Amino acid sequence: MSEVYFYESKWNGVKFGNLAFHFKDGIPLGIHKADGTVMLRPDDDTVLAEDDEILILANDDSTIDYSPQQLYMPNELNYTEYKLEQQTKNVLILGWHHVGNIFVGECDDYLKEGSVFDVVIDNPSDAVIKNLNDIDKEYPGIKINLHEKNAHSIDVLRDLKPYSYDTILILSQNPEEQLADKVDSDTLMILLLLRKIAKDEGVNNLENKTKVITQVLDSDNQDLILQTEVDDFIISNKLITMILAQISEEPKIKKLYDDLFEEDGSEIYVKSAKLYFENFPIKEEFATILGQANKRKEICLGIRYANLSKNSSKNFGVVLNPPKDKTITLNENDFLVVLAEDEL
Repeated sequence: MSEVYFYESKWNGVKFGNLAFHFKDGIPLGIHKADGTVMLRPDDDTVLAEDDEILILANDDSTIDYSPQQLYMPNELNYTEYKLEQQTKNVLILGWHHVGNIFVGECDDYLKEGSVFDVVIDNPSDAVIKNLNDIDKEYPGIKINLHEKNAHSIDVLRDLKPYSYDTILILSQNPEEQLADKVDSDTLMILLLLRKIAKDEGVNNLENKTKVITQVLDSDNQDLILQTEVDDFIISNKLITMILAQISEEPKIKKLYDDLFEEDGSEIYVKSAKLYFENFPIKEEFATILGQANKRKEICLGIRYANLSKNSSKNFGVVLNPPKDKTITLNENDFLVVLAEDEL
């Protein structure tokens, strides 16, 4: 499993844009300056100073070894400057709690004005109603609609036509509920109902564009959640524990998370391979894929294969930091995992 490390060497005036090709293992993400400043995804022509450290994604700190000579030379492929257009989205939120506030706020930065969020919650409290009215006013570019319905009813879910939405987000059905097992069991029930609706309506997981996302409060429930074929999920306690463990081992890593989680700056995205290549399928070494991402001023961290997105034993199709001389086959429905300024 790859992790982020701090590494220093005698850089001999190397430019950041070529730096990745000087490592057998590792993808440089940024520079840690002597004054403590972290520069993620600096310009390609940035020359490393001798007292600079780099942040590098690698399999282990023992495998990081800078070579003064460039080890890999990416192939030059045709490249068309192409950006995605910001779009309006229809989002179905089943349940509500404080994460919903954060989710809507983050979406406001990315979605086109006119996006609609339908929030479904049974017998909402006055506090929840006020909360939804407040965020509807706070983000005028997003329309928040409250539906006082029971998401545990399959008839209610069918009437909502869930697979007509771009995204379905499942949150706690009771904002006051504190027991993780209760929240997760409610989530599991809704996921099972959604799966039945998909089966009854002949929804094809690979062709349908609706993404089902949820939060898992207890990591012990992961296997149950996986059986519902959810598109993505966050295991809250596990994620927090992993971040705290990394910070305790290397306190400087907090600067990386501060940058990634801020509104401005670089973030990690999963982007269509069609943004980087003209013809498919492509068969190229990973070094060439790194080079294609560089042309968009992005850093490629790995690959996500669409046909493995439901396969937990294959890490849901995600392969981070593959060998740079490994030949990768990509189809037009596959993705690159990149460090970038925006999702476009």
